[in-house]
Formats: sequence, C-alpha cells, structure tokens
Amino acid sequence: MPAKLLDGRKISAEIREELKGEAKRLFERGIVPGLAGILVGEDPGSTTYVGLKSKACEEVGIKEMMCHLPETVTEAELLKNIARLNQDPLVHGIFIQLPLPKHLSEDKALAAIVPEKDVDGFREVNVGRAWLGQSAFVPAVAIAMQEMLVRGGYDPKDKEVVIVNVDNMVGKPLASILVQDKAKAGANVTLCHPATPKLAAYTRRADILVVSVNQPKFITADMVKEGVVVLDFGGTFVEDPVTKKRKTVGDVDFDTVKEKAEAITPVPGGVGPMLVTMLMWSTVQAAKMAAGLP
Repeated sequence: MPAKLLDGRKISAEIREELKGEAKRLFERGIVPGLAGILVGEDPGSTTYVGLKSKACEEVGIKEMMCHLPETVTEAELLKNIARLNQDPLVHGIFIQLPLPKHLSEDKALAAIVPEKDVDGFREVNVGRAWLGQSAFVPAVAIAMQEMLVRGGYDPKDKEVVIVNVDNMVGKPLASILVQDKAKAGANVTLCHPATPKLAAYTRRADILVVSVNQPKFITADMVKEGVVVLDFGGTFVEDPVTKKRKTVGDVDFDTVKEKAEAITPVPGGVGPMLVTMLMWSTVQAAKMAAGLP
C-alpha cells in the first residue's frame, strides 16, 4: 500500500491559523509581534523568498520591518543596522537573508544578532541551549520536521531516527531537539555523513529517515525498511524525460520508496512550505518571551 503523504502545505495552513489566534491574543494585550529582516542587494532568489516572508507576516498578524541595503554596503554599516534592530523594542525577531555578498562576513553578521531575537537559531548561544534541552530558537527546518512528524501521528519517542545530513541547518539542530527527554522528542538519533561507506546499513535501521543532500534519488528502496517514515529535504532541478521541462525532485527515489514507507514527504510540497511558517512561529514565541508570557 502506498505511503501516506505528509502534506507540508496542509500542515503549514493549520499552524498559520493557530498563529493568527496567538497574534490576536497578543494584540489584545497591546503587543504586536515584530519581525525585521535584512536584505543586501537584489539577488532574485533572496528577493522572492523575502517576499514570501512578508506575505506570511501580513497573513498571521506580524509587523514586518524590512531593511534593504545596497550591494555595496560596508560591513560596519551592516553591523550598525543590526545593532539598531537589536535595540528596537518593537522588533522581536531578526533574520538576515542569506547569502550575503562575498565582501561581507555571514558569521559576523549572524553573531551580531542578540540571542533573544535570533529567530533563525544560528547564534552559538541558541545552538548550545538547544543541545542542553533549554528553551532556544532553532532553524526553521528542524522545528518544521518535528511538527510534521507529530502532527502526522508519528511520535519520535523511542524511535530510531537516522539523519543523512550533518550541517548546522538540518542535521545538528534536528538531532538536538529530537534527543531530548521531552514531549515530541525522546528519540535515538544517528547522524550520518552522506559519503559514509555502507550508508544503507544505517538507513535500513531507521524508523524515521531524514535526508538532505541535494542528490536526486540518493535514497533508493533497497536502503529503507518496510514502514519507515521519510522526511525528504532535498531539492534539485532535473529535466523531465517526457516533457523536457525542468522540475524539482528530492533526494529520495519517491516512486519506489513510497511503496515501502508508512509515510513520506513529497518534493515539492513537503518540508519546503513549512519553513516560512515556522519562522513566523518563532517570531510569535519571541514576542511572548519578551512580554514574559508562557
């Protein structure tokens, strides 16, 4: 029987409705969640993504405050703008749209955001707090995956989770929240480098398999066990052999793996639609924390 599809668009819509209610309750207390973003230059992809964030803010009830800086901005000027947003009490969350131009240090820019406004979860303070099981912001993709599992009916507690990714956006932050002895967590987590010899020996153990390597059909049906839950965060443009049009495909050989899996995320339409929504979620949490609300 084909796998259940974990529909990121549907789950995202559910969460946004919940966030509208939370934003309304904050507004009744005189609080408007504020999200400030910094966009340097006019990169088309970055501009489009910032536009999606702006639309989501409007939908949920978050005040969006974008700071557009020219491609030629100096590092000192960039850091000055971040400091200004850090000090603004109306700003609860700050994000920097990456990538930055080559003459700017992404590490310095991200490190300049105060931890309590670091809604992208890249500051080392938030990374450390997450591993310690303390309240912390983590990258949107990690909390998106956790929510997709739980809302799909797949509690990670006591499950064998194998993550084929070890970066700071997916693998490490997801592991840091799933290993905690808490609700919606409590898993046994293995992080794997994509180039690991005999990788299938690890992936076949997985009750929950997470893959993010941007290599089409990297995970094939012989690499998973029956009943696995698969979260695919790959995205590569390939040419359709029939239509000759370019399409986005994931890291999992979807057509064959879905015949063995219990549940699977499609690409597109899986984890991707959740990312902006979870940034909105983190912003609302930041506003509640700033107001001393649970």
